[in-house]
This record gives sequence, C-alpha cells and structure tokens, in this order.
Amino acid sequence: MSDKFDKKLAPSDDAIASAVGDETVILQLKNGAYFGLDAVGTRIWALLKEGHSPAAICAQMADEYDVAPEVLEADVRRLLGELEANEIVAETGRADD
Repeated sequence: MSDKFDKKLAPSDDAIASAVGDETVILQLKNGAYFGLDAVGTRIWALLKEGHSPAAICAQMADEYDVAPEVLEADVRRLLGELEANEIVAETGRADD
C-alpha cells in the first residue's frame, strides 16, 4: 500500500467546490459524494489546489497553526484519504515529480 505522502494529488475534474464563509462544500458529480470542510479542511483544500504535495501542505500548515506535527500529519492523511476514497481528489503522479 502506498503512502499518501508519496503521491501527488489534485482535485478531480468531477468535483466542484464552493466557498461558504470560511468553509467549503464539495460535490463529486459522478458518485454524489458530498463533503463539508471546516476552516482547516478548507486551507488543506486550497493548498492542494495550488499544487502542493501532502508533505508541503503539512509544512505550510505547521507555520500557520499551533498544533503538534504528528497530529497535523495524521489529520492531513485522514482528510486526503477520505477525499481520495470518494474520488474528490485523484493521484496525478509521485510527490517528488
């Protein structure tokens, strides 16, 4: 099984997102999966859309939030795993590409 941090992920072309205040709602058009992201999830989503790798997302967020690195990494892994399982994000290559 590959590690999320070894992958380059990007939002799926079949997912649409809309900002609602400091939150984001995302709908996967092909399977109907719906996600609501809080402010932290929205920040992860924004960094992912900018093309940042999962490791770079963690590094950036560690500078922005007062949270233990292992907690942050676990939260990023969990969210990206859920988004990938629901085809909201897709693998586009290796993180070191």
